Parts: sequence; C-alpha cells; structure tokens
Amino acid sequence: MKDILNYVEEKVAALDDHPLFDWLASDETPLKERLMILPTVATVAMGFRDVNKWVLRYPNAANDLERGINIHTFEDQTHSRLFLEDWRRLGLDRRLGWDASDTLWWLFQAEVNEVIRDKCLYFLSIAAADGGDPLLRFAHAEVGELCARELFFKHISAVAGQLAERTGLTMLYFGAHHIEAEGEGAEGVFESVVLDDAHRERARELADVMIGVFSEILDAIHGYVLKHVVTGTLPRPRALEPVVPAASVSADQITAHPTQEPLRELLRERQARHATHPFYTWLRHRGDRVPAIKALQRFLPLWAMDVMGYADLGRNAFRYPAPASDLELAVNDWVAGLTARAEKFVHDWKALDLDELLGWNAGDTLEFYYLSRTMDVHRHHRVVLTQLATGHPDPMSRLWLTKALSSATDVFLQGTAVLAAEVEAAGSLRLEYLSGRSSVAAPEFLGHPVTPEQRDVVAGMIDTVFGFMDRQLDLSLDVALSNELQIP
Repeated sequence: MKDILNYVEEKVAALDDHPLFDWLASDETPLKERLMILPTVATVAMGFRDVNKWVLRYPNAANDLERGINIHTFEDQTHSRLFLEDWRRLGLDRRLGWDASDTLWWLFQAEVNEVIRDKCLYFLSIAAADGGDPLLRFAHAEVGELCARELFFKHISAVAGQLAERTGLTMLYFGAHHIEAEGEGAEGVFESVVLDDAHRERARELADVMIGVFSEILDAIHGYVLKHVVTGTLPRPRALEPVVPAASVSADQITAHPTQEPLRELLRERQARHATHPFYTWLRHRGDRVPAIKALQRFLPLWAMDVMGYADLGRNAFRYPAPASDLELAVNDWVAGLTARAEKFVHDWKALDLDELLGWNAGDTLEFYYLSRTMDVHRHHRVVLTQLATGHPDPMSRLWLTKALSSATDVFLQGTAVLAAEVEAAGSLRLEYLSGRSSVAAPEFLGHPVTPEQRDVVAGMIDTVFGFMDRQLDLSLDVALSNELQIP
C-alpha cells in the first residue's frame, strides 16, 4: 500500500500547477471575488455528505480496515454545513438573486456546471467500482482526500486567510478551520498492508480514474472563473422551451419470453401494491379543506431532485457512451426520452407559483435539498440507483431498472393526474408533468431471454425501487398533511 500512496502523492502533486491555482494566487482579482467560485463548488461540497454517508461508509464494518474508513466519514459528513455558512457569509444569495427554481436549474441543468455534476455522479458509483473491498476503497478515496487537502484547500485557504486578515471576514469551509478539522484519516491502518499484484493493479487504475475526475473538476471551476467571475456575469437559466407532447406505447402488449414472465408478474404485483399507498388515497379523498392546487403545491417540491436530477443520473449511470448492441441503444433512447420530463416538471413548478409560495433563496434551497432530513430518503434513493446501474453494466439489467422506475412513476402520475385535471378545469393553468401527459414510449425487450442470475438481480432492483418509492410517498403524505413547507 505504501507504493500506492507514493504513486497517488506523485499524481496529485502533478496537478499543483493548474491554472486555477495561478488565478487564485494572482492579485488581478480582489480577494473576496476570488471566493465567488462557490456556486460551481456547490454540487461537490453539498453532495459529499451523501458520499460519506451512503457510499464510502460500511453499514456493518467487519474489520479494522472498514472501521478505519468509517471513522473518517463521520467528520467529513459535517463539512456541507460549513460550505453553506461560507455561502451566506459571502452574501451569495444577494449577489446571485436566485430563487428556488433558479437554484434547481443550477444544480441539475446548467451547462456550465454539467461536468462537475457528472463527476459527482462518479463519486456515487465508488462502491460499485471497488466492489466493497476496503483496500481498493481506501486507495480510491485517498486520491480525493489528497486532491482536496493538498491542492484545492491549500490554495483556497490561503485566499480566505488573507481576506480574514484584511477584513475580519472568516471562512469556515474555505478557511483553515476546514483543514484543521480533517483529523488524521485512515492512513495508519492501511499503509502497512501488503497488496497482491491484482490489488496493486486495480488500485492504480482507480487512482488514475480519480485523478482524471479531479483534473476535470479543476478545469470546470477554472472555466467558471473565466466565464462568470472575471467578467462579473452572473449565471442565469434560459427561458423554458415550449412543451412537446410525448406518445406512450406499452411494452406489456409484447409477448414476454418465458424467462421474463416472473419478472413481469413481480412488477405488476409491486405496481398494484404501490397504487394502494395511503398517499394516493389522500389525493382522491382529501376533502374540501385542501383544494387540488394546494395539495400539489404542498408535496411537489420534494420530487425536484428525482425528476430534474434524472438527466445526470441517466447520462452517467445508465447510458452507454458507445452502444454496441440494439439493447444498449434501447437504453440510451429510453433514458433520453425520460430526461425530457424535467422541462415539464419545471413548467409545472412555475405554473403552481412555487417560487413565490416557498420564498426560498439559493441558500435556503441548498439547505432543504441537501441537509434536511426530509430529503434524506430521496437522496439515498439517488445513490442506490447510481450504484445499481453502474454495478450492473449489462443492458437487460439497466432496461429493467429503467422499467421499474418508469412504472413506479406512472403510478405516481396517475395519482397526480386526478388533481391536475381538477386544477385545469378550475382555471387557465395547464400542468404538463403532473397531468401524466409526459409519458414516454418504452422499448421492446421482454421478448429477449434472461439468465437466472439476471432474473435474481432484476427482482432485487424492482423491490428496491418500489421500496424507496413507498418511503418517499410516506414523506410526501406527511409533509402534505402537516403543511411542513408552509404553503399559504
């Protein structure tokens, strides 16, 4: 392992001359302005809590190696709150002027932020890449630790320190406090371990991948600097494009291969059971005290990350960069169609006046989606989906995972369509997503055979997807009944 650590240190040191760090050290831009890179760091900083909580950490640590990794994750999990404190101390809410939908656009749709979002999805797939092996996980994660501590925070904390000396404005995430809070890490547990050839080769491969990830993140931050910080041009979402209706074709009309029939029956059973959830009963029988439009406004914000974040999930976890078969092409086409639902969701968000009703600025939005316990289940579901898709690269598994998600969403939209119809009948509003008019044609793949191993994997995927959806509906019902979001 010492050889791997030396290799990692050399690779990390080679990034120290990145132009981003030259810019941070230059006096051409005022000190405080140099810290205005926070928006482009937000996805990494806020999302890293989930990486520590659900990716790096072993739920039931079985040995000193796994416990060594776990110990460090508990400290790192707290850093997202430090980032949000810096955000507010630097006045980013006032500077950007973003409301909730602007912030969601930045987190899930902005082109200038796309590379960083993609790399954050890679962080969620670490457990699939290392196969649960603590030796590989340490080598993998140590690159990220060194890139953060010895590169990014070394340079950014120097700027924050100078700002504190001159103005008294102290940074917690960007300042020395963050580095001092890091602790010792897990190096002592691992450095004496002797790796076999297979472990050594795989550890180097994972280290190289992570070095590439951080190199691209640094490039993206520097690109943001040149486009927005140096020019003083604030990022803004583009105008919504006209909504295009989508046709739907049911794959269930296709005769399934005998090996697929048990999976289709399991899916139908889970759909039917899911449709009896009390949330859907409340939607249909909520009484006159909660008008349809108010009911939708009370729970829709909880689903923004699921719908708007699907584009990144699909592109990085499901999609094949170079499809080599008809089934891989089918995955890509289906994912592209489902991704288009995000625009319809944003359309409904604005039609329901959620920005005005919530009154959230960017900091409020970041806090709700990344730090509130209310959103834990939604974020955990996103992590698990990433791991399932990246951990099973065969197209049949990914098609079935997509089908399970799409089928659960169909049940959800059948429920919301009842309320959407009431809203549309009562006035001039048209709801494109909640009405269920965003259905997407499913490819034919049930006619292909599956192996017993694939069947077991897919059955687990179906149960996992509907299990999470049930928990998310529990939350939606609770939040709607209590009016937790304080919709007037």
